[in-house]
Amino acid sequence: MATPDPAHAQVAKANDTFELYDLRVEFICPPNERIFCGAKDGDYFILEGEMLRLPSGQGISIYSLSTDLRALGQV
Repeated sequence: MATPDPAHAQVAKANDTFELYDLRVEFICPPNERIFCGAKDGDYFILEGEMLRLPSGQGISIYSLSTDLRALGQV
Protein backbone atom coordinates (compact mmCIF):
# COMPACT_ATOMS: atom_id res chain seq x y z
CA MET A 1 0.00 0.00 0.00
CA ALA A 2 1.35 3.43 -0.95
CA THR A 3 2.05 6.00 1.75
CA PRO A 4 0.03 9.21 1.20
CA ASP A 5 2.07 12.29 0.33
CA PRO A 6 1.12 15.04 2.85
CA ALA A 7 1.93 17.80 0.35
CA HIS A 8 -0.40 16.21 -2.22
CA ALA A 9 -3.16 15.86 0.39
CA GLN A 10 -2.95 19.57 1.20
CA VAL A 11 -3.29 20.48 -2.49
CA ALA A 12 -6.29 18.15 -2.84
CA LYS A 13 -7.97 19.82 0.13
CA ALA A 14 -7.24 23.27 -1.25
CA ASN A 15 -8.97 22.89 -4.62
CA ASP A 16 -11.19 19.75 -4.29
CA THR A 17 -10.54 18.74 -7.90
CA PHE A 18 -9.10 15.65 -9.53
CA GLU A 19 -8.45 14.27 -12.99
CA LEU A 20 -10.17 11.12 -14.21
CA TYR A 21 -8.49 9.07 -16.96
CA ASP A 22 -9.83 6.35 -19.22
CA LEU A 23 -8.10 3.04 -18.68
CA ARG A 24 -8.00 -0.25 -20.62
CA VAL A 25 -7.17 -3.34 -18.53
CA GLU A 26 -6.17 -6.42 -20.54
CA PHE A 27 -5.79 -9.96 -19.20
CA ILE A 28 -2.46 -11.61 -19.91
CA CYS A 29 -2.67 -15.24 -18.90
CA PRO A 30 0.47 -17.28 -18.20
CA PRO A 31 0.92 -20.17 -20.66
CA ASN A 32 -0.44 -23.52 -19.45
CA GLU A 33 -1.96 -22.02 -16.27
CA ARG A 34 -5.58 -22.33 -15.14
CA ILE A 35 -7.41 -19.00 -14.84
CA PHE A 36 -10.28 -18.85 -12.33
CA CYS A 37 -11.89 -15.48 -13.10
CA GLY A 38 -13.51 -16.61 -16.37
CA ALA A 39 -11.29 -14.38 -18.50
CA LYS A 40 -9.31 -15.58 -21.48
CA ASP A 41 -5.95 -14.30 -22.67
CA GLY A 42 -6.55 -10.97 -24.42
CA ASP A 43 -9.92 -10.25 -22.76
CA TYR A 44 -10.19 -6.71 -21.50
CA PHE A 45 -12.41 -4.10 -19.94
CA ILE A 46 -12.32 -0.34 -20.23
CA LEU A 47 -12.99 2.22 -17.53
CA GLU A 48 -14.29 5.38 -19.20
CA GLY A 49 -14.66 7.90 -16.43
CA GLU A 50 -16.88 6.08 -13.95
CA MET A 51 -18.30 3.64 -16.52
CA LEU A 52 -17.06 0.05 -16.83
CA ARG A 53 -17.33 -1.29 -20.38
CA LEU A 54 -16.96 -4.92 -21.48
CA PRO A 55 -16.99 -6.00 -25.14
CA SER A 56 -20.14 -7.79 -26.28
CA GLY A 57 -20.21 -11.44 -25.23
CA GLN A 58 -17.37 -11.10 -22.75
CA GLY A 59 -17.74 -11.45 -18.98
CA ILE A 60 -15.64 -11.41 -15.84
CA SER A 61 -16.19 -12.65 -12.31
CA ILE A 62 -17.40 -9.85 -10.03
CA TYR A 63 -15.14 -11.19 -7.28
CA SER A 64 -12.05 -10.96 -9.48
CA LEU A 65 -13.16 -7.56 -10.72
CA SER A 66 -13.49 -6.22 -7.17
CA THR A 67 -9.89 -7.23 -6.50
CA ASP A 68 -8.69 -5.64 -9.75
CA LEU A 69 -10.48 -2.36 -9.08
CA ARG A 70 -9.20 -2.20 -5.52
CA ALA A 71 -5.62 -2.69 -6.83
CA LEU A 72 -6.13 0.03 -9.45
CA GLY A 73 -7.12 2.42 -6.67
CA GLN A 74 -3.68 1.95 -5.12
CA VAL A 75 -1.88 3.18 -8.25
